[in-house]
Amino acid sequence: MKVLAISPAFNAEDTLEPLVDGLVELFERRDIVIVDDGSSDSTWKLAKSLGVRTIHFEKNFGKGHAVKAGFAEAIANGYEAALTIDSDLQHPPELCRDLIDTMAESGADIVIGDRMGDISTMPLQRRFSNRATSFFVRLWTGEKVRDSQCGFRLIKTALLGRVDLRVERYQTETELILEAARLGAKFAYVPVPTIYNDQPSNIGAFAETLRFIGLMLGYPFRRRRITS
Repeated sequence: MKVLAISPAFNAEDTLEPLVDGLVELFERRDIVIVDDGSSDSTWKLAKSLGVRTIHFEKNFGKGHAVKAGFAEAIANGYEAALTIDSDLQHPPELCRDLIDTMAESGADIVIGDRMGDISTMPLQRRFSNRATSFFVRLWTGEKVRDSQCGFRLIKTALLGRVDLRVERYQTETELILEAARLGAKFAYVPVPTIYNDQPSNIGAFAETLRFIGLMLGYPFRRRRITS
């Protein structure tokens, strides 16, 4: 299976090189794309020096915008699936193989990392937001999603070409699950560790929680776009 590894990056100069070092154990450098979302540090310059694909935005648009740019890159270049992995090393690159093997064995359209086996190191606000969002995702979709906010996942591009993603920030990952379920996609899950290192969070806790609530409450009433 031809997979493009996508890592949205914002001020990730401290973790980018070890991330890429981990990814090249499984992927060719041409099959890795770093999407620099308007970083103020040397993220983009460093990414280019590592010999991987790069996408650069002059200003910060949000993680969802960066992820969608990676999805477009995967679709345009004929990849069968897109793997998303955060640039801050919260997702172990060596577990990418588990996601790929699970998709191959299960025939799933989307494989999602599940960190909820041990959330003792997950910040309290993130724990509350994730549990609340995942509850509504299960309610709206009927899927057994425990970790709707995990950005470590593998998605077939055939599905990505059909989803209607409208939000631009951290809610895109939850929106993708809602859209995948609406389209009848097959889901699979892989247990992954909960890792929170010393890197500063780019998530504004209160504002982002409100955005998650807005997405969950508004999604069932969304007017569908007409596609050809």
